[in-house]
Amino acid sequence: MAGAGLWLTAGLRWLLFTGLAVALGGVAGRGLARQHAGSGPAPLPGPWALRASLLGLLASAGLAVQARHGLLATGAGLIAVTELAAFAAAAVLLRLRHPGLSVLPLAAVAGAEGFRAHPERVIPVGGALLTWAHLVPAALWTGMLCYTVRAALAGRAELAAARRLVGLYSRAAGWLFAVTVLTGLTSALVLVPIDSLLTTGYGRVLIIKAVLVAVAAGLAVRGRRWLRPGASPGSAAQAGPALATRLEAGALIVVLAVTALLTALTPPRDSSILPASARPGQQTVRTR
Repeated sequence: MAGAGLWLTAGLRWLLFTGLAVALGGVAGRGLARQHAGSGPAPLPGPWALRASLLGLLASAGLAVQARHGLLATGAGLIAVTELAAFAAAAVLLRLRHPGLSVLPLAAVAGAEGFRAHPERVIPVGGALLTWAHLVPAALWTGMLCYTVRAALAGRAELAAARRLVGLYSRAAGWLFAVTVLTGLTSALVLVPIDSLLTTGYGRVLIIKAVLVAVAAGLAVRGRRWLRPGASPGSAAQAGPALATRLEAGALIVVLAVTALLTALTPPRDSSILPASARPGQQTVRTR
């Protein structure tokens, strides 16, 4: 049952992170796309922000059910309820066509995750801020890319417009990537001693995440070659963003899945502060 509970928690948090990324990044991506010069052959697609917020709401409800016996008496329960309310508020604002205002409750979801995440138990307050500073740019990087790919494919008949759109995203993504990697490395140093990287389940999963981020970065670099003026677009059906850029979006969704699994595991340094049995929903995986 412990193993089943771990995977259920990880799955729900993956849905929550995906909902947050697609909603927050979709709203930001739509705003960025409106800045690209010229009118494309097709109107910009709407962000999937409302659907993503509802997905996050369902995931938060599932996490709240997991903590139902101490829903308002435990940290996990209070955080689940806060995230549920924040996603609900974002969904209402999006339904009322106020996407700009929906950013506030979506940012609150990231803030709540900061108080639930592992670094907060190692560095009170500072750990929550570190997680927030990592999760927000990671969500924006992923969600904005997903929206940009959709928008570029919708207007792929006009190659120049699609390239301008992906180029705008790429400049923003460079900064988002830098902040995500910097804060991710800082979190890793806080949570995992170097000698525990290969001897604990958390450390090994962290290595897998690092490899996947590196793969996404490599795909990003390769996909940006498509932006060069002399690059051949191939057939008209392939005039949208490069295949590498589309694969980058898929790789980032997988990164969110691995991140969700990490949140359900107990990092080595955290386990030395508080026994795993005292943290509902956290599991330790070690190699003897």
